[in-house]
Amino acid sequence: MPFFRKTYWFVILFLYTIPIGALPLSIEETKNYRDIGRYFEFTIPSNPEVTLDEILKQETIWRTNPKNVISFPRSKNPVWIKVTLIHYGNFPHTFFLHLSNPVVDLFELHTEINGKWNTQWSGEQVLQKNKPIYSHLSAFPITLSANETRTIYLKIRSDNPIFSFASIYNSRTFIAYSKKQDIFFAAYFGAGFMMFLFSLFLAHTLRYKKFFYFFFYLATVLFLNTYSTGFIQYLEFGNSNAWKNYLFPITIYFSSIFGLLFTLEFLETKNKYTKLFKVTSSYILFLLIVIPTISVLDLRFFMQLTVVLVTISLFFTIIISIMTLLKSNRKIEVILFLLAFGSLLIGASYYIFTVQGFIKPFHFASYSLPLGSAMEVFFLSLALVLRVSDYRKSNEQKQEIDLQLKIAQKLQNGLLPKKRTHALEYPLGFRYLPATDIGGDFVEIIVKENELGLFLCDVSGHGIPAAMIASMTKVSLEIWNDTLDKPALAAEKIRKSLLSSLSGHFLSAFFVYINPKENTLRIANAGHLPLLHLDREGKITTYTSYGRAINEFIKSDMIEKSFPLPKEGTFILFTDGVIEARNINTGELFGEERFYSLIQTLAKKHPQIICDSVIEEVQKFQKTKRSDDDITILALSLDTENNFE
Repeated sequence: MPFFRKTYWFVILFLYTIPIGALPLSIEETKNYRDIGRYFEFTIPSNPEVTLDEILKQETIWRTNPKNVISFPRSKNPVWIKVTLIHYGNFPHTFFLHLSNPVVDLFELHTEINGKWNTQWSGEQVLQKNKPIYSHLSAFPITLSANETRTIYLKIRSDNPIFSFASIYNSRTFIAYSKKQDIFFAAYFGAGFMMFLFSLFLAHTLRYKKFFYFFFYLATVLFLNTYSTGFIQYLEFGNSNAWKNYLFPITIYFSSIFGLLFTLEFLETKNKYTKLFKVTSSYILFLLIVIPTISVLDLRFFMQLTVVLVTISLFFTIIISIMTLLKSNRKIEVILFLLAFGSLLIGASYYIFTVQGFIKPFHFASYSLPLGSAMEVFFLSLALVLRVSDYRKSNEQKQEIDLQLKIAQKLQNGLLPKKRTHALEYPLGFRYLPATDIGGDFVEIIVKENELGLFLCDVSGHGIPAAMIASMTKVSLEIWNDTLDKPALAAEKIRKSLLSSLSGHFLSAFFVYINPKENTLRIANAGHLPLLHLDREGKITTYTSYGRAINEFIKSDMIEKSFPLPKEGTFILFTDGVIEARNINTGELFGEERFYSLIQTLAKKHPQIICDSVIEEVQKFQKTKRSDDDITILALSLDTENNFE
């Protein structure tokens, strides 16, 4: 017994001293597939052009493969791999050696058949020239007789880091697996192409930057998956596929760039997280700077740098999504966005961990990256559909508002005095500059035989509400038309008619009654700026009377005043938008002093020239054509045309 026990432990110890790769790998047609990476032996000759004959003749040192995958990222020279297979069966059978690596490299398989070495290629060869491709898979058929033992040699040339897991299938399983992949990836690329067209339609129709970024991002993701699925092998230009090795990392960079741009735009990061937006934008600029370095850096190093930088890009995206989720009102969209990039991260991580040997190889890894990106596109599409729905609602609301604005603009145009140059043969000038498309200032000129009424009002605020109140004021002003010589009485009646419609607004107004035959000037003021009289020497006289602005809470208590009508000069009515115009750079107001000084220089000018000059100077002072408040100025000259310069 002691002898047998010692012999047993000696045999076990002996077997452990023999490398696994040195033992033949048993394969049977009854088994569907086996992962065989750990059974390989490898060598990396110093001469990159060494042939199989030299490998066989030399005393080559073969080492056991350290992982379950073929992983030699630091090797620039071709890697030679060998494995010995033994088929236990009663009949010959064709097995398939499947390599998971995207077909951008040259795989050169050497097998000895009847004393002669047979060579098969994949990767660099044109499809129709000696390229034994089954569907889009990189695979080699190996036919073994019953109980036959055969050693196969595989030479791998790669400009990229070599990451691949290898499996051996029986023929039935491989054909089924190949068909399943064909169906899955055909469906994936078909759906992806439809989404590609849909995103192009959205970008063209809606003209939002986020949809353009999504379009380009989707295009780069679809192209990347032609690599991960092996379909890139169907794209052939010339006799070399070297361009594929360079285009692959460049596409990854552009995918990261457009993904980050889409993230910033879709999640509206610029206004919410200014610092994070600047950091991410700087990182995008850094990626753009890195891309041209592919022409000077070693491609292997560039690929490894790419993997690191794209991982950072994904984490940027997820951090922005989480921060937005905490504060956003559109939580469903942000959750879908998180699920999208989370799916891509999981799929990519599973694939990367598999090909680098961190987890046990399983052919599902071939599906993980495209499946993750498919889930990403699905969730992003749902988020975009919700966003498009929001845009559609906002567009409908905008169209409704635009319609209301057009109606209000028509009302506004009806409030302005009809284009005229004279009133009772007095030269007339008028200019109106609203703060928005719709304003609240209102001017009315009522001309009767030997009588003239001038009315100017300023409704608080601007926009549609102010325009509506101004419109109602115009209707109420018909009261004054019947008693033109009694402006204060008319003003009180107008105030009472507007009380129920003011809704918290108020308006200031100035009533002017002129009767040339009676040489009478009569005024009533409801909290407005005074009427100015500018004589030909530039002297300014103000006409005003007591009265509060018209509102629904306090009586105006307007007092009517009468004055002799001046023989010459110009009357000027204006709203506070003139003197309260503000310089956008300094915040300084235009002010009464500047306004009075300006019109004094225009004392001998035509009323229309006075109005035009004031508006021009105000706009120059503001440094913009838009004001904070509506600006209106009305000028009426008491002189004949011959007295103007």
